[in-house]
Amino acid sequence: MLNNEIYNNILSSHYSKNKRSPEYYVEFIEKYLKNKYKKILYLKDEVVLKEDIVDDYFYFIEKGKVVLTKQNYYGKKSCYGYLTEGDFFGYSAFSYLSEVVGYKALTNCYIYAIEVKAAKELVSQSEEFKNEVHYIFVDTLRTLTLRQGSLASGECKTSFVNFIFEYFKNYSKIDEKGNIVVNLDLTLSQIAEILNMTRETLSRILAEMKKDKIIETKRKYIKILDLSRFIV
Repeated sequence: MLNNEIYNNILSSHYSKNKRSPEYYVEFIEKYLKNKYKKILYLKDEVVLKEDIVDDYFYFIEKGKVVLTKQNYYGKKSCYGYLTEGDFFGYSAFSYLSEVVGYKALTNCYIYAIEVKAAKELVSQSEEFKNEVHYIFVDTLRTLTLRQGSLASGECKTSFVNFIFEYFKNYSKIDEKGNIVVNLDLTLSQIAEILNMTRETLSRILAEMKKDKIIETKRKYIKILDLSRFIV
C-alpha cells in the first residue's frame, strides 16, 4: 500500500475521527458563555491547574500543549498524559472534586477558563448546550483512553508513533515524492517528557528509524519515507 493510501486511512480512523476543531469550540464558547470565561496566555512551564485543587473553572485549549503531572510518594513529578489544541480538562469542578493530577503548559498556550457555575446553569436550560457538553465529556474520555493506553503499553516506539499520528490532521502534508512531512512545534526533549521516556531513548528510536531509511529528521519536522514500516 502506498504512503498516501495509508496516510488517508490514518486520517479517517485515528484520533481526528469526528473530532471538533478548536475553531468550532471557540465559536461555541463565545456563543453560549459570553462574559463567563477568561482567555489566558500561559507561558511554557507555567502551572495551569494544581493537583488536589477544587476549582471554579474548567478549561479549553485553543492553542498549545499541556502535560498532566502527578507527584509520587517521593515528591517526584511524572507525566500522566498530555492535552493539545481542541481538548478540554478540569471536569472535576463539575462535581466539586479536587483534581487528581496537575496541568502544566508544555508550550506557550492560549487557554479558556470557563465558569463551571454558568456552564451547569446552561446545561439545565439548553438542550443543545447539554448535548454538546455530553459530547465533550465522551470525546475527552475516548481521546485520553487512547493516549493512556499507548503510554501504559510501555512500548516507547509505539507511543512515539501514535503521538506523531496526532499531528497528521493539522500539521502534515504529502510532498511531491509521496513522503509525509510532519511539522513539529515541540523539541525532542519535550516529546520525550510527555511520552514518559528519556531524551536518550527517543534519540535511539529516531536513529534506528533513520538508519533503516524509514524517516529523515530536521529540527522542526520529521519526514516519513516509508509509512508502512513506520507504523510497524
